[in-house]
Amino acid sequence: MRNKIILIGAVALIAYAVGTRTPRVQVKNRESVGHQVVRLWNDPSARRRRRKAAKKAAAAAEKRAKKALRGLHR
Repeated sequence: MRNKIILIGAVALIAYAVGTRTPRVQVKNRESVGHQVVRLWNDPSARRRRRKAAKKAAAAAEKRAKKALRGLHR
């Protein structure tokens, strides 16, 4: 029982230490939330990720539609 308590305490301490050292989002001073959203939306890497996600979603939807149509013809 004592070893379990020590183990839980050690895990909690490590989790706290790792959590406090994680980088936080950098917010520029006096930048409105709307401006941040526009800046992030226009970010080239974000555009690439959105385009890639849209292509992947379209391919998955097309695959599901074909599967559904095959199921109807049987």
